[in-house]
Amino acid sequence: MSGAPSRTERFPVGDLTVVAHVTDSVEVPRRAVVLVHGVGSSARAFRTAIPRLVPYGDVHAVDLPGFGSSPRPNRDVPVADHAALVAAYVRERILGAGLPAPVLVGHSMGTQVVGQILAQFPDAASAGILVGPTAEPGSRSFPRQAARLARDAVGEPPAAMAVLLVDALVRCRFPYYLAQLRHVVAHRLEDVVPLAVAPVVVVRGRRDPVAGEPWVEELARLAPRGEHRTLRGRHHAMDSDPGGLVALVIEAWQAAGRGAR
Repeated sequence: MSGAPSRTERFPVGDLTVVAHVTDSVEVPRRAVVLVHGVGSSARAFRTAIPRLVPYGDVHAVDLPGFGSSPRPNRDVPVADHAALVAAYVRERILGAGLPAPVLVGHSMGTQVVGQILAQFPDAASAGILVGPTAEPGSRSFPRQAARLARDAVGEPPAAMAVLLVDALVRCRFPYYLAQLRHVVAHRLEDVVPLAVAPVVVVRGRRDPVAGEPWVEELARLAPRGEHRTLRGRHHAMDSDPGGLVALVIEAWQAAGRGAR
């Protein structure tokens, strides 16, 4: 997934498995970032950011259960179960390796997973970066979310859309995608963000039709230690502006290091 040596780790808990694509940095003091993709997507959503992050820390890009290279479960998986699995992975494979709590980055549905971790498992994150949070009040229906995603797809880079289509239709498959989209629509990020102890940075692309500016600002206001930022691009801002995302992660790492001293 990048030019640096990497490995794939399978982490099963009960009937669910998360697959992590891990690239270790050897040039800096050990610290980590965990990248969590959106609905229908996979770790490949961060393919342009990963090579830029590796010089600064260890990168763990996960495939949630049923997405990417992770096996499809035999049941429906709500956001809270995804969050518990990723938190367990962080505890065993990152904290258990002697590293400090990582920065968690979520995109789209991944913001809901990261938000849930920040609220329920505060030891598993030093900070959360929420890129393109979905499903604000007033838009929680399949037609409205589908319309926004379709409007966004028109302006996204073709390469990004090609990766997403393969992940959603071939690797994830449509029935599981629809079942997971139901959880995206139902989840209330505004209820979990106020419970976050760690700093939260809420991010949107400047031309994102999915995550509106008022919603991003509201989530940042609700977080006890929240702020909002804007990157270039649309909903997949981490693909359009990977350097901007890397700068936010480095800033979060540095702030966590200052807090630990």
